[in-house]
Amino acid sequence: MSTRLPPLATLQAFEAAVRHQSYTAAARELSLTHGAISHHITTLEERQGVKLFAREKNRMVPTEAGRLLVTKVRQALGMLERSFANADTAQALTLSVSVLPSMAGRWLAPRLTRFNARHPQIDLFVDVRATLADLAAGEADCAIRFGPGGWADVQQVRLMGDASFPVCAPGYREGVLPLEPQELADCTLLRNPWLPWEPWLHAAGLAFKEPARGPTFTDSSVLLDAVAAGLGVGLARRTLAEGELQRGRLVRLFDLAVPDPYSHHFVWRADHPKLAAIFALRDWLLEETRGL
Repeated sequence: MSTRLPPLATLQAFEAAVRHQSYTAAARELSLTHGAISHHITTLEERQGVKLFAREKNRMVPTEAGRLLVTKVRQALGMLERSFANADTAQALTLSVSVLPSMAGRWLAPRLTRFNARHPQIDLFVDVRATLADLAAGEADCAIRFGPGGWADVQQVRLMGDASFPVCAPGYREGVLPLEPQELADCTLLRNPWLPWEPWLHAAGLAFKEPARGPTFTDSSVLLDAVAAGLGVGLARRTLAEGELQRGRLVRLFDLAVPDPYSHHFVWRADHPKLAAIFALRDWLLEETRGL
């Protein structure tokens, strides 16, 4: 093998240092010392004849040359990982996926037994957060995002659309449920600032607006729990309510559903070293959402 090629350990140290923007964090991940990471970087800089990092306060920020090089290094490491990956013999690896709390609890978690059965070598680390994970900074390996799509610097595939409709508990108002949309004017409408009532009320041709007062929840999953407890009528997304509807914990009111302008997407970095595992999760998610 050509001696011009840097050692694999040096390339791994470089990639981890770029991802964490910290020699200390890279050392912790690779079970090395800070000095060992620094030595690997110095060796690589001498080989390349350029500076790969610049210190900015407490961070080691990659230079333009560093950013260009890490793209090639990640592609090479990803190719190596895919070359040695085997569904039957591959060593276990952990794949972190960032998911919104409501989506994680109501849609993803009930399905994970099927993923685990197919890919027992992949340990999913479900990073439940309400904020957008920065994949470029290594906050997660991949993510399920809800939005318009078109995010910069990531690969993405649309999983499914969504739609919203009113739901309530079977025993709400002692079982005397509203039969026509206009009867919602006499109900307690539970509110979610991220899923306002106005689009559905407008589509139903109703003149009244979402009440200015009343119980409000910023998490869709918690709102559905409140609905199931009989607190009032809630507006639910199909993806989050389907399990509760099947179990009879919730009842859908009326046939009208308003399509959401946003969709659920799976996103990842094209140069990620765990592409084989990411593609396995992507393909499984596409199967689970086919036709939705």
